Amino acid sequence: MKFDFDTIGEWAPRLSAALNALVPVRLRERVAAGPIEWLEDAFDIILDEVERSDLIDATREWLRGQTIVAYHGSRLSPDEIVSVRTSGLKALDPATRKGRLAELLSRHPDWAQASAGLDAAIRDFGDGRFGRREGQAHLTLSRGALLTAFNHYLVEGSEFDQVIAVELLGKGARSLLQKGRSPVLFTTEVPGHRALDVAERRLRDGEMPGLVRHVLQFWANWLHDPALDPGTQHVDSGLIFYEGIPPDWVTDTTMIDECKLLESYHR
Repeated sequence: MKFDFDTIGEWAPRLSAALNALVPVRLRERVAAGPIEWLEDAFDIILDEVERSDLIDATREWLRGQTIVAYHGSRLSPDEIVSVRTSGLKALDPATRKGRLAELLSRHPDWAQASAGLDAAIRDFGDGRFGRREGQAHLTLSRGALLTAFNHYLVEGSEFDQVIAVELLGKGARSLLQKGRSPVLFTTEVPGHRALDVAERRLRDGEMPGLVRHVLQFWANWLHDPALDPGTQHVDSGLIFYEGIPPDWVTDTTMIDECKLLESYHR
């Protein structure tokens, strides 16, 4: 079965069935009655009566049997879009991005002077003082959040490209990343065990995986309000892969209407 985070009306009843032995009808009715003020409140009501580790284990087991639908949004050239379709999403290799970035940024009037700092900027953001991005490929759970709350990736391209452009040429250089490229959304389907492996890679003992936490929090809120739409909640929950995303996981490619993007675009 597929698990697509934003379509909670489809997956929440299936999770309810999987947790039936742990969360009885009486407790679900208590959650439904509320009161619920904050996102965490509904889940806290359940945790008052159910052993936390048991909930984590049962939800992990359920997710392991799902195919996790996740999304990647960016702004790419036609050749780059074809590359993703045929070869998958590659983990970031700053060396291969250098030439393309130089080509895009060379249209700026200050590029001749700024270009001397390109290698240092790539090093700093790839694996330096701004944190490690080298060797990573990112997916996110919420399609709705990607199209609204975090749509600067679709408007301007990858975070890596944006940071390098701003570091060298200022915020106005982001516009250079738009020309000749189009906003595109890739839908992927990740085996549940692989998604869990990624979500739990750096957990400390007893810590709840982010994937499990978001699923349980929104399921609990759905018990209170079945009309809940996760796609409107700006959920920032991602999966970071260090080996890239294989092409057979990429199941759909959608070109996004730029006018609609700009309705909610902000920086």
